[in-house]
Amino acid sequence: MRSVLFAGVAAAALLVGSAAPSQASLMLELDSGLATGSASSLTGIVTFNGGVGNFVANVTTGVSKPLVGSATQPILDLNSIDINAGAGGTLTLKLTDTDFLGSGSEALFLDAVGGTLSSGTIEVATYMDCSDTAFGTGTKLTDQTFGTGAFSGTPQDFATTCSGAYSLTQIATLTMPGGGLFSGDSSLSIPEPSTLALFGVGLLGLGFGVRCKYSVARTDSGKAAA
Repeated sequence: MRSVLFAGVAAAALLVGSAAPSQASLMLELDSGLATGSASSLTGIVTFNGGVGNFVANVTTGVSKPLVGSATQPILDLNSIDINAGAGGTLTLKLTDTDFLGSGSEALFLDAVGGTLSSGTIEVATYMDCSDTAFGTGTKLTDQTFGTGAFSGTPQDFATTCSGAYSLTQIATLTMPGGGLFSGDSSLSIPEPSTLALFGVGLLGLGFGVRCKYSVARTDSGKAAA
C-alpha cells in the first residue's frame, strides 16, 4: 500500500513539474513597428531566423551564461544580419538576460561593437537593471551610434553593480532604406582583471611612445635653433 501511495505521489509531482516549466532568462526580441519576432532559451544561446515587417531576412543570435561568461563575470553578446527589401524602416533588436550577481561595488562595463552597414544608422545602447527584470532599463551603461560603412567602437562605463541579482539588456536600433544590409556584433561584458591589466599596459605604452616622440621633437627643434 505504501509503495502504491509513493508511486502516486511521484507521478503527481512529475505532472506538476511538467505543467510548470522553469522560465527562460535569455530572451531575444525583434520589432519593426509592423511585426515582431521573439525567441527564448534556457541553455545560454537564442536564435531568431525569419522576416519581420519590411526586414525580410534576419538571422539574429544572442549568447550569454552558461555558454560564455558567468553570473559574476557577465558576457552578453548580440550578433545579427538583417536585410530590408521593402520600403525601408526601423528594426529594434533587444537581447536580455537575468540573474547576474553583483556585489554593490564599482565595475567597468565594456561594449565592443563592430560591423558593416550599407546605408542608414545603427544605435546600440546597453542597460543594467537592479530589479532583475527582463529588458529592464534602470541604469544606462553605454550608447553609441554609427553610420554607413564599416564601423567599430568600445565605449566604457564605470558603474556600481547591483547588490544581488540584476539583468543586462542590449538594444540595437537599426534604421535603413529599402535594399539595406546590416551585419554586426555587440558584446557587453565586465572584463577580467587580467584583460584590464593588458589594456592598461597598452595605454601606458601608447603614452610612453607619444612622450618619447614629443621629447625627440623638442630636442630636434632645440638643435635647429642653436
